[in-house]
Amino acid sequence: MIVNGKSLFNFIDSILEKEGFIKKKDTWYKSYDECICFFSMGKSPYGGYYEHVMGGFLKELNNSGNEFPAYYKSDLKYTLENLADKELIKRTFDLENGEFTEMEREFVINELMEIYVIPFLKDISSKDFIKEALNKYKGLNNRITLKAKEALLLK
Repeated sequence: MIVNGKSLFNFIDSILEKEGFIKKKDTWYKSYDECICFFSMGKSPYGGYYEHVMGGFLKELNNSGNEFPAYYKSDLKYTLENLADKELIKRTFDLENGEFTEMEREFVINELMEIYVIPFLKDISSKDFIKEALNKYKGLNNRITLKAKEALLLK
């Protein structure tokens, strides 16, 4: 049962590890031929809520020298709140919210990861997939860097 941040991270790790993601501190990365995708979480300074962000890097633009660059330097960012019910996500990732019993929180998190996060990250795992994803996901076009747009030959 998820009772604290450590158990939340362990639970997320158990889901993403099966998909080939590697955990580095509070971020999970997966390297593809053209892109590096990530999912990152951190505790909000305002209570028990765990914020998250996901996205990717175009390898050709990665000049950091790191195999897995810091997520905040990514070429593309999105959140789970862009994909699913915001209230459900806030309640689920707020560990101070006691409404969940038994394994309900784990069930919801697993569903959110399986239905939204993992498919999104697969949808941005190559340059061609990113071009398709820009049309598929609302507002994603506003969350990609100009350098990435140029590398993708977008206007």
